[in-house]
Amino acid sequence: MSAGSTEPTPAATTPEDLLVSDVMTPVAATCSPFSTVTEAVMIFKAQDVDVVPVIDAGKPVGVVVDRDVALAVADAPDLATRPVSEIMVKDWPTVPVDAHVDQALQAMSAVGSRLALAVDASGLLAGLVFWAELARRLPLEAAPAPSPDVEVPAEVTKP
Repeated sequence: MSAGSTEPTPAATTPEDLLVSDVMTPVAATCSPFSTVTEAVMIFKAQDVDVVPVIDAGKPVGVVVDRDVALAVADAPDLATRPVSEIMVKDWPTVPVDAHVDQALQAMSAVGSRLALAVDASGLLAGLVFWAELARRLPLEAAPAPSPDVEVPAEVTKP
């Protein structure tokens, strides 16, 4: 598990200058594919988040979404002791921290996601990019909404 600030990094001066690193939220906590679902739920509660990144050797391999945990409980009474790898979402968009925010928008739009994982040059998880943060920082015409046909998790941070 890693710890850090949950506040977005400071804004760049104009939307044309915005990089992923300018809009990402540093990761406050993570789990490994071998962490139990209970450990992920403890992170949801302690950090007041809806999504926990799953990393292996510092590289993102998926995310655990609180809604997926809630829906899986009925089918798996022993879910609490199972590894998060059994319920994590593996196909999540990743974007380099030094990429322009347009690349994050494209990656997220391509799969109808409201979240992208920001990675450094070595592929290590550096932060999370939320659709709401992009929409807040960019002109409306630059940030089309994700497709309503694709079910996506709510934002990680809660107002």
